[in-house]
Amino acid sequence: MRMMDSPPSQNVSVLRLDGRRMPHNEEAEVAVLGSMMIDPKGAMDVAQSQLAEVGPKVDAAGKRNAFYNPAHQLIFAALLQAADGAQEQPDVVTLADLLERQGELEAAGGRAYLAQVANSVPSAANIEQYAEIVRQNAVLRALISTGIDLVDSCFEPVDDVGVLADQVEQEIMSLNSAKDRSGLLTIRELMSPAIKYINDLWVGKDQARGLSTGLSTVDKLITGLRPAEMFVLAARPSIGKTALALNMAAHIAMCERAVPVGFFSLEMPARMLVIRLICSEARIGLTEIRDGALTDGNWRKIGDAGKRIGDSNIVIDDTGGLSILELRHRARQMKREYDIQVLFIDYLQLLTADAGRNSNRENQVAMMSGSIKALAKELNIPIVVLAQLNRQAEQQGQKPKLGNLRESGAIEQDADVVALLHRNREDQYSSDNIRKGVEAELIIAKNRNGETGIAPLTFLPAYMRFADRSRVADEDVPTGAI
Repeated sequence: MRMMDSPPSQNVSVLRLDGRRMPHNEEAEVAVLGSMMIDPKGAMDVAQSQLAEVGPKVDAAGKRNAFYNPAHQLIFAALLQAADGAQEQPDVVTLADLLERQGELEAAGGRAYLAQVANSVPSAANIEQYAEIVRQNAVLRALISTGIDLVDSCFEPVDDVGVLADQVEQEIMSLNSAKDRSGLLTIRELMSPAIKYINDLWVGKDQARGLSTGLSTVDKLITGLRPAEMFVLAARPSIGKTALALNMAAHIAMCERAVPVGFFSLEMPARMLVIRLICSEARIGLTEIRDGALTDGNWRKIGDAGKRIGDSNIVIDDTGGLSILELRHRARQMKREYDIQVLFIDYLQLLTADAGRNSNRENQVAMMSGSIKALAKELNIPIVVLAQLNRQAEQQGQKPKLGNLRESGAIEQDADVVALLHRNREDQYSSDNIRKGVEAELIIAKNRNGETGIAPLTFLPAYMRFADRSRVADEDVPTGAI
């Protein structure tokens, strides 16, 4: 890369924080700009994907710029503007004309400096490496800026320190993942991946579908649990919400396409969840364990099941009374430390709201529901949220409806999929039903990107397991009752 003169606008202080130099690399910034002039089509895509919305905020509107030198900020913005819809590649002449019309040519270093930038690199072959250097320095400066803002905020009156901590954590995570954000896309850019996705579904590629729930009738309706989507599983108490959620979580963590799973249990201790998982996986009734009526064969099944579950990657947090801000923080920690690919929350109404303490419960639940939906998009994973239905859902002869979601219609609005679990809870106490299983239905009452319908299931109450009604095997028939 050729040596070059500094632009007039570089006469800005590069010293911050008691004389320390702010992180930046002048040569890498020039090399990126020069590459964009040499190869606008190829280099432009790389620069936009790696540098868009990266770095500290540079104006009151909150716009970010990855370049440190103000002259380079102007040149980069002008290159993007010139390339947008242009039939010919932007050169020094057209770029200088654009900057002059905007009154920014002198601040950008003038025509002579633009010519130096254009001749700074022989080719655009190393654009990715140059852009990555610029990106990393931009993220460091943004972290410094966020830290300074945090210090300033801490000296101001704060109503809720948890809200401030959540905002800072969200800001830091967004900076860390900025490279992966696609930003604004044209329909032309989106068309190719959309057609590929349709084709992958048509040929039956597993990667095109979401995470399997382990229930084929459910998967057929919803095409699995998809990234950034909020799946609400709702029912009245003691119908089997937790059991079904555990079944799904265990399948995802132990199937052929196994991935790490996060599980928040706000009601039941983690130890009991694990015992349920063992009973379900080993096909051993809870009554047999409670009564101590275990045979050598039972112990072998328990040992095998324990090994399979222990080898899976399920992360459980059973802290009770979590606020929505605390849950968001812990979910980010799960993602950061264990790279969870799906999150279960059992259940929504047990969370506490942080803001608006004087607002009614419906508004609080609406706020928490919206916050969980935003978290799913932030972490880019599906979140399965368990929720309570109101008492009207138990009226004799009626199946639950969307309107039965307790305390807030916002849950229905925020959710991508709403599944209502329905069965007669008294059926589980019949000896005949203990032997054959209890008929249940998972009503897909809302599906933003697919069909609604009913998935017929069988509930095996002895070891809290749900199965497709048509696929209950002989070995699934329990010997005990709950």
